[in-house]
Amino acid sequence: MKKLYFYILMLMPVFAMTSCDTDTMIADKLTGANWEGWLDTYYQNSWGEEFQDGQYRTVWRFDAAYYDDYGAATYGTGYEVDYSTTNRNEYAYSPFDWAVRNGDIYITYRNPDWNNVRIDYRNYSISYNHFKGTMYDWENRIYDFDMENNASWDWDYYRRYRTRAVDASDTDGLPVSIGEDGQSVATGKFAEILNKRKASR
Repeated sequence: MKKLYFYILMLMPVFAMTSCDTDTMIADKLTGANWEGWLDTYYQNSWGEEFQDGQYRTVWRFDAAYYDDYGAATYGTGYEVDYSTTNRNEYAYSPFDWAVRNGDIYITYRNPDWNNVRIDYRNYSISYNHFKGTMYDWENRIYDFDMENNASWDWDYYRRYRTRAVDASDTDGLPVSIGEDGQSVATGKFAEILNKRKASR
């Protein structure tokens, strides 16, 4: 009986270490990947009732502030694009700041017209290839997400070629919402709803 008790005590620290990731371990898995997938109810709640599930996808990119001998930093910058699966020119793009604190992941968008979100440590799972869970904004809205790492995702299409400084009077006729940082862009239905939100303030 004493031997059994001893072995149980020996195993307990191992279980504790493997069942609970530290902030640095979470950040290491989070960064360096292009997380692409679905956010259920996100488009209805955040962008307007005219959106339908299945027609839009989201991609996140998290970059750590630095890397050192201890792994990735637990904060940094990133960017997100929400895009139509039927029309690639209909999308919303915004840079953001992120941080991992006590297992929770916080995303703060540079464009103030976007809803900041928190991903609670109790409600997500993450590996180097799969990121799934539930996130909350500060208006008590809940979004389920299911993302996979898409290593071939091309950010240049949105960051370099599509983030020119234009507005709703641009010659191509597409309404575009530019954030304070000069990089956030929205076109099509995304821009229409953002512009309505601005006008209501």
